[in-house]
Amino acid sequence: MRSAHSPCDLPVWGLISDVHGNYQALEHALSILADAGAQRLAFLGDYLGRGDSERCVQRIRQVAEVAVVGNRDIDWQDRVSAESKAWVLGLPHSASAGPLLLTHGDARLTPTLGTTQIGRDFGKAFAEMERVDARVWAFGHSHQARLWRKAASDEPTEQVAGEVAHLSAGFRYFLNVGTTGLPFPGKGGPSVALVDFARAEMRQLKLEVRN
Repeated sequence: MRSAHSPCDLPVWGLISDVHGNYQALEHALSILADAGAQRLAFLGDYLGRGDSERCVQRIRQVAEVAVVGNRDIDWQDRVSAESKAWVLGLPHSASAGPLLLTHGDARLTPTLGTTQIGRDFGKAFAEMERVDARVWAFGHSHQARLWRKAASDEPTEQVAGEVAHLSAGFRYFLNVGTTGLPFPGKGGPSVALVDFARAEMRQLKLEVRN
């Protein structure tokens, strides 16, 4: 797999998804990613929820290099001010940052880039990554941090174990970042992720539960 992107020129990306109005968890995630060396921040949707959604949106707007909309941002748009509502609803369904492809993961927003692809061997997702020359597709939505890789459209998908993964040549990667603000029982605790293309490394970073 050849790419036009030079890894040495790419920033270290910190990835946050599914905040769900949990401001304390958001600030904790930002601190963890800063300590881990994140140079740019990408947000993968579902910022609104039962907590302080307005404060979360304001903070994300301050620090986000790129952000996409999530399904709950649409469902719960009336939980924030008119200004924040306009910002959230104006976000794209998907975004690219060099070899990094970003969506929330709800197939209703991005039919070829949803968590439904997990059970379908990432066939359509892989084709979309080829089309836009993406090395890593990062998403959330299911609140369960996991990682897979695939070498070719007709090759099987492999799940990658461990909290640190090396980006091997010839593979495209599917990274579920997990949730920052709303962990579900049986799906692991809250987490964020770090993608460092220069070091060819991805890390899943566990967070403390913050309410």
